[in-house]
Amino acid sequence: MTLKITPEEILSNDQCELQSLTVSDQHATLLISHPPNSKGVFDLDHSREDARETKDALLQSLLKLTIVPFHKSILGCNPVLTQSDILKGQPPERNMLHHNQEASRNILSFLRGFDFELKSESGAEYSYYIARPNRELLEHNDETCVENVSNEMELPVDTCASGTTSPQTIDYGLKQATASFGSFDVELISPATSTQISREMPTLGHVLIHETPQIYMAVVRPYIQFIVDGGSLDWITNVIELKRETERLLYNCDQFIINIDTKWRSHPPPLTTPREVWRNHPSLEDLYCLAITKLPNIASLRDLHREHVPMLRCMMKEGLSAIKNIYGVDNDQIRVFIHYQPQFYHFHVHFTRLENEVGCSSEKGHLLCDVIQNLEIDSNFYSKRTIAYKLKRGTPLENIVRSYLAG
Repeated sequence: MTLKITPEEILSNDQCELQSLTVSDQHATLLISHPPNSKGVFDLDHSREDARETKDALLQSLLKLTIVPFHKSILGCNPVLTQSDILKGQPPERNMLHHNQEASRNILSFLRGFDFELKSESGAEYSYYIARPNRELLEHNDETCVENVSNEMELPVDTCASGTTSPQTIDYGLKQATASFGSFDVELISPATSTQISREMPTLGHVLIHETPQIYMAVVRPYIQFIVDGGSLDWITNVIELKRETERLLYNCDQFIINIDTKWRSHPPPLTTPREVWRNHPSLEDLYCLAITKLPNIASLRDLHREHVPMLRCMMKEGLSAIKNIYGVDNDQIRVFIHYQPQFYHFHVHFTRLENEVGCSSEKGHLLCDVIQNLEIDSNFYSKRTIAYKLKRGTPLENIVRSYLAG
């Protein structure tokens, strides 16, 4: 069983260093380098691609926070890339900024002012918390600090990123942001793989790939097989065998399960909220559920054939039924689709409310009703067609495809 590390355990270590990957008015993603937790190194029952390499060295974790604009001056003060490099689309390995120790300490001091309450955890390395200002910080917050605040706090983000923010400004910001802006949601990914970190790096732009069957067989399929064989998807076994995420389970049968997707962050905490409260909950516009197959050897859309149609039809029927019965949302309000390329290579189907447009772009989403119809027409439809999709520049798959096309 995996020993889950908590945000407090990471942040309490004086050796941890923090850098800002992305910061906006609503969200911040921080990269944390830190020693293994006090419980010892992580149990590698769901091995990650670089688990053995990090076993005896510093680990890297990702902390994703839902914030208010005021927090940007603190959380964005140690960026991993310059804003100009991001706009120019420069490869990140060429222009990585040096770690700013003082800025890192300021971010750490800010985060230590919060208590982290577990909301739910996934079968993998993902955990979800609500961060609340701790009592000790609130009791010691000096009200005169608010009265004496100077206009200096209203700094643009790039001013902070340039390293010109004064210590007095940051000191005030730590107290005021913590005490005055209350709780926020937190997602912890620990340890984070190089792929997960790459996914959260500032975007350097995207490219549209037209993946022919030849490209798929030559480079994409071996890439997928390498990931599957590497054991980085072993966490899925914990989920479909109901060893993890049981609080998120909506439906279970011999061929698949249906869970609340971890991207539905506004969902009432599954661990602590009675299911009758879920029905007609205000968060339903963000509805996001996931059907995950129990069948082996289906990594992606490319592996589907006519023999899988009964399972796909059952996923559609039972998913819509569970959503109707549990949440009170009608079938005609739900979008059911498949991603290609998927985020992980174990076949799954997405269910989202029509108002929720996350992940449904035309170059990524394939409606399940269309997929079923195409397979009924031609069992090998997806193994022999060209599929177009968008990739972020600099990702491993984009590098591999680009090298292949370059000859």
